[in-house]
Amino acid sequence: MEQHQALIDHLDKSLQGESSPEMEQLLSNDPEAAREWNYLLLAVDAIQEAGLQQQVATIKEEWKIQQAIVVKPTGGIVRRMSRNIAKIAAILVLVAGGAAFYKYATISSGSLYNKYYSSYELGTSRGAGDENAVEKAYHTRDWNAVLSGFNASKRDNKMDFLAGMADLELKKYDDAIEHFEQVMAVNAQSGSDYFQDEAQYYLAISWLAKNKVNEALPILEKIRANKDHLFHDKVAKMSFLDLRLVQYKENK
Repeated sequence: MEQHQALIDHLDKSLQGESSPEMEQLLSNDPEAAREWNYLLLAVDAIQEAGLQQQVATIKEEWKIQQAIVVKPTGGIVRRMSRNIAKIAAILVLVAGGAAFYKYATISSGSLYNKYYSSYELGTSRGAGDENAVEKAYHTRDWNAVLSGFNASKRDNKMDFLAGMADLELKKYDDAIEHFEQVMAVNAQSGSDYFQDEAQYYLAISWLAKNKVNEALPILEKIRANKDHLFHDKVAKMSFLDLRLVQYKENK
């Protein structure tokens, strides 16, 4: 019961933008706690997506009450009931109609990739300047020319990012991930943020393409929490209920 209460308190703080290193460590080291935490997040996303935010407080109180219910069956043995109200709330929302059942049956990381992927338009958020051969090939959507023009010995973040996007367009997801992670590694070492937001967002999209929602979701959560992120508005419009449904399906 103490762990259940700790998770509820952690949820309250998380919804208010606060963090708890102790709880993060618990969730990293305790698979059962991590599973319960994912149910809680699934329930919250379901409630929010259904437009029932006002019921969050009620569900939380019901959870607390259920944890304290004591049942005394025949024979005098006392047992403590532990009903996952958040899980029940999520299920009630999800099964409310055939559409919800169809969504659960058909949703996948791949389907979310197809829903949320859009090509990066070079020059929309970055100045074009004097274009090199790779940039010219990118503007003409000649993905193979982008990759053939990429020179690993003269790489920089922009070239790595464009090569990653070309790989993504060609469905070479592992290569795309390598390029995006290279951008982020260079920035982590140098303290720069050159093409950081772009690489971070499309890294998450690449993981969805590989049906790895467990890799994509933490990245998308960080972007959603950062209002200054270049892709914050795009990610904020994503259905995190759908993402957690896929996570639940892939982890069960």
